[in-house]
Amino acid sequence: MLMPALLIAATVAAAPADQTPGEVKTFKDWYVACDNVWSCEAGTLAEEGGEFTTAMAVRIRREGGPDAPFRIELSPPEEMATGPARLKIDARPPLSGTQDTEGDTWLDEAQSLAIARTLANGTKAALMLSDGKSVALSLAGSSAALRYIDAVQQRAGTLGAIIATGTRPDTALPPALPQLTARAASKLTELPDLKRYPEIIAETGCEYRMEGVEDTVHPLGQRGGLDMALVLIACDSGAYNFGSAVMVATRPMEDPNAGWEFAPAKFDSPTGWGGDDQVPQVVNADFTPETGTLYDRAKGRGIGDCGVASSYVWDGDMFRLSEKHEMGECRGVWEWPRVWTAEVSVVR
Repeated sequence: MLMPALLIAATVAAAPADQTPGEVKTFKDWYVACDNVWSCEAGTLAEEGGEFTTAMAVRIRREGGPDAPFRIELSPPEEMATGPARLKIDARPPLSGTQDTEGDTWLDEAQSLAIARTLANGTKAALMLSDGKSVALSLAGSSAALRYIDAVQQRAGTLGAIIATGTRPDTALPPALPQLTARAASKLTELPDLKRYPEIIAETGCEYRMEGVEDTVHPLGQRGGLDMALVLIACDSGAYNFGSAVMVATRPMEDPNAGWEFAPAKFDSPTGWGGDDQVPQVVNADFTPETGTLYDRAKGRGIGDCGVASSYVWDGDMFRLSEKHEMGECRGVWEWPRVWTAEVSVVR
């Protein structure tokens, strides 16, 4: 039977105080994001209403902690020159690097701090392409974006800060990586036939069910004397986002003739759609049984340069957030920056 509506609001379990995803911020023509373990990146955005040539043309990535990796990546648009790119800041000589197999150019890591400081204090910059052409880059917002990284990584006032420099040693350590245990799904002799439970679909709170879209059921395995199955009920939808109400069906292992009972799936953090009085929904759902991972990816618009993507692992009782990427600005950032991560151990 369906959990009463009064209890549905409790299906998002309270997360520990330190389990807070980071944020994505926009400063003029630059974005910046940091995750829960102080892994940060800043990069260029496309011009407002313009072409995407400058989007992610420069990305600065720095990990938290002293002596942590600090890299600067140059990424020309795919339709432009394919050779190594160079970065020119003001009247200084162009900076060269090493091109990887993906076509991106990585500047000398030993010089990353100096380059980032020069970039933030510069007045103009350009990406120099291998065919002699160049792409002008806006530096508006770069200093604020890098200052935000200093603040999150607790480097402000230290020798290791990019912008907010000081005299103190750079010694702050990032939070420990959260540890999660995921249960790989195992096969069941039988899965619930949703046609026998029409009332379940009717009571999910889905307002608009798209015709022709099928509900799906996946085995979760057996635990606590119960057969358990993941039920994804096709729910609200749009042109490029398809919502699924997430439920868990259970029945006694020793009684294969028993009927299935359904309850809203529990999550340790909010999902893509669904309010407090609804069954949780994920968007454009996918499930990988080998790792017990449920994927949720909501696009901000059809071309996919903004949105929120999360993955949750099944621990035998609830789905726990294992990774989250987010981008609020629809300005050409196809690889949404990460704001949450965890180390996952899979048990079978």
